[in-house]
Amino acid sequence: MRWRRELAKLGALFRRSKPVDDLAEEIRSHIEIEEHENLESGMPPEEAHYAALRRFGNVTLAQERSREMWGWNWTETLWQDVRFGLRQLRKNPGFTAVAVITLALGIGANTAIFSVINAVLLRPLPFPHADRLVQIWETDPQRGVDRGVVSPYNFRDWQSQNHDFAAMAAYGYDHFSLTSGESPFGLRGLRVSADFFRVFGVRPLWGRDFLANEDQPGAGHVAILSFTAWQNYFGRDPRIVGRKSTLDGEAYTVIGVMPSGFGVPGSGTEIWITPAFDLKNLSRSSHGLFAIGRLKPGITLAAARSEANTIARRLAQQYPDTNGHSGIVLIPLQEEIVGNTRSALLVLWGAVGLVLLIACANVASLLLSRGVARSKEFAVRSALGASRSRLAAQLLIESILLAAAGGALGLAFANWGIGAIVRTAAIPRAQGVTLDARVLGFTGLLSILTGIVFGLAPAFASSSTDLNFALKKTLGSINAGVGGVRLRGGLVAGEIALSLVLLVSAGLLIKSLWLLGRVNPGFNPKSVLGVRLSLPESKYPNGLERAAVFKRVIERLAAVPGVESAGGVNDLPFSGSRTTSSFDIEGVPPSSTAEVRQADRRDISPDYFKAMGIPLLKGRRFTDGDNADAPPVAIINEDLARKYWPGRDPIGQKLNLYEKDWEIVGVVGDVKLLDLAKENTPEMYLPCAQSGSPPWMFFAIQSRLGVSSLIASVRNAVREVVPDEPLYDVRTMEERVEASTAPRRLNAWLLGIFAALALVLSAVGTYGVIAYSVAQRTHEFGIRMALGAERGDVLKLVLGQGIALTLLGVSVGLAGAAGLTRYLSSLLYGVRPNDALTFATVGLLLTTVALLASYIPARRATKVDPMVALRYE
Repeated sequence: MRWRRELAKLGALFRRSKPVDDLAEEIRSHIEIEEHENLESGMPPEEAHYAALRRFGNVTLAQERSREMWGWNWTETLWQDVRFGLRQLRKNPGFTAVAVITLALGIGANTAIFSVINAVLLRPLPFPHADRLVQIWETDPQRGVDRGVVSPYNFRDWQSQNHDFAAMAAYGYDHFSLTSGESPFGLRGLRVSADFFRVFGVRPLWGRDFLANEDQPGAGHVAILSFTAWQNYFGRDPRIVGRKSTLDGEAYTVIGVMPSGFGVPGSGTEIWITPAFDLKNLSRSSHGLFAIGRLKPGITLAAARSEANTIARRLAQQYPDTNGHSGIVLIPLQEEIVGNTRSALLVLWGAVGLVLLIACANVASLLLSRGVARSKEFAVRSALGASRSRLAAQLLIESILLAAAGGALGLAFANWGIGAIVRTAAIPRAQGVTLDARVLGFTGLLSILTGIVFGLAPAFASSSTDLNFALKKTLGSINAGVGGVRLRGGLVAGEIALSLVLLVSAGLLIKSLWLLGRVNPGFNPKSVLGVRLSLPESKYPNGLERAAVFKRVIERLAAVPGVESAGGVNDLPFSGSRTTSSFDIEGVPPSSTAEVRQADRRDISPDYFKAMGIPLLKGRRFTDGDNADAPPVAIINEDLARKYWPGRDPIGQKLNLYEKDWEIVGVVGDVKLLDLAKENTPEMYLPCAQSGSPPWMFFAIQSRLGVSSLIASVRNAVREVVPDEPLYDVRTMEERVEASTAPRRLNAWLLGIFAALALVLSAVGTYGVIAYSVAQRTHEFGIRMALGAERGDVLKLVLGQGIALTLLGVSVGLAGAAGLTRYLSSLLYGVRPNDALTFATVGLLLTTVALLASYIPARRATKVDPMVALRYE
């Protein structure tokens, strides 16, 4: 039959794989011939046209013929679709490049943040059965302590009375001086109990672990090195085990070297020694240890907590003076290490998820516009027998190919982003942030899902082409239809809404960081260098003797050229060191038996306030006359004075501390010790010449010259007084303050970048939709202007469409931001999650950008030549 012959001709054309445009022309010629023959047979023109379309566009017959010629093989079909999709993308390099880069930004940001989440939150700790490791803290609700350091006596009682722990260990941070060659080296280390490594289930790489009796005072001087310390200080000497080394002036035998990467609880730990404590020199009220334990197999955390509470109640009854209000809290070790990082990372992951959705909406809008331009192609393929689902599948494969290319480029962006994040932020477990197999798998899956998400709507919209309309001879343009226009408009409104959520979140964090930067730390950090010196207790067992040595060091530092003043303190602000002491007030008994009077205690030299720029509000500073032979004196801060002497002068009042009465001789301003965001706390200052000094001292050195140029001179000055002791923690006070806000800065910085990216993408999306609308309505604008419409009328008409989309997106975005920003509460300082000024500013900014993006194509619409537009068809 004749139609079979014609279909065979089409099959031959298909087998020759001619370009789609050529196929369309040849099919159109066949349709014209058939239509002409129908007209000659007497058919009405419209019926003759549709009869010809039905003959050559019969989908069922074409599909049957296709199966007869090739059969059906899904793998071959898939491979053909992939090759065809690659050809289509290669034919449109501009579209492909824009889509791939847009997706790469979204996928790369998600990959970078997920790699951090994978290392910090998802990957288990590198220890056997790490889920059984718990950090153990003391609590004291009466003093507001929910996670406090541990009393050595309490630790021994917990260790002997518990039945749920396979092992329990105590440890304390310390610095050690390693004497090797001409100059001493400072090592960061831990004093631990014997079961420390058994808690973690890790054995030394070489040598042995501590023995049970080696954590007893005087049992022997043994040490275990980290892999890094063995490498840096002992040149990877394989004979290190059994060798003696001098630590703090005493001989220690190295009994082992730990595997590479083991450095817990702190990643910088270089050496472990015993014992962790000596009960003979401590009281039950002394606190300062950290404790960790490993649960027995089958013991749940809830069961262990129940037993710990039972032990705490028993000790409270047995020792009411020291343990009356004490408790025990058990925290999974991974949760303890992660800390507040979890909420910040989840917020950032949500932010990059929104960026990816905006990128998907942008690419989906591009594909919708491209689908309209390819309507003739889809009609031809339908005429050859392609079903709607077959066309949709082909378009979906093209989308997945775009997403795969975006994912590959996104990995490069992610690799760069990971390096930037790790370098600029103090992230726990940062050494494990890499593009490992899990991250690569996540990126691959994300790319596929992304391709499906942004490809589904355009695929089905483009595949539902009107065959008869698309192949009309007179067709010169294809209109997208009302549905396509609404879909693109909805995508742009969604982009604007998501962008507003990100911009509001970033605005809140940036405002919070700005407010935090305006907080007065209570001292002047400019041109002040802070260093730490430790004196071994084996050489200097007496606190007053140590104070005398520190005094000589301070005098030598003050004589260094360029130094204006130098002072010493046991706990320098933003150093991580803190000491608290309980006290009584002469003549003012506690209001109740539950009241505990406590304050941060600073042991300082006379010039400390001058060196740090801490203001004196009342009374006087310490002098050299406030020595061991003079009556004990103290200086308090404004917060302590306000708390216990409201509206009264505390000068002349006395504090009972260490069985002495300390007369208050001055009041100074409040000082932030660890965190600018924390409230001020009561503080007392004692002259170290009277109170004695702990084994360490921080020196604050103020200079009129560049602080960095002083470091070598400071080291030499200290070496002249104590030649065998190195300096630690050498940093300026400005660096210390900045380090305390580093996590907040990272959050604000990253969220700001993601929000800016979202703003650009939404602006591009708005521009694309309005520009496409202008192109589709060129004929309409020509008619309007031919009938007398002014250019301003056309401008208002186009801008009205942009304003409508913008206002819709902003309205939805404001509602979404109001509901979502409450999850930022823990990351904010001084600003509420629903801050009206931030919401209004961001809404105005986004509206302005969207209107500017609409204005450019609107201006283009006003320049349409009516005569040209009327010939547009």
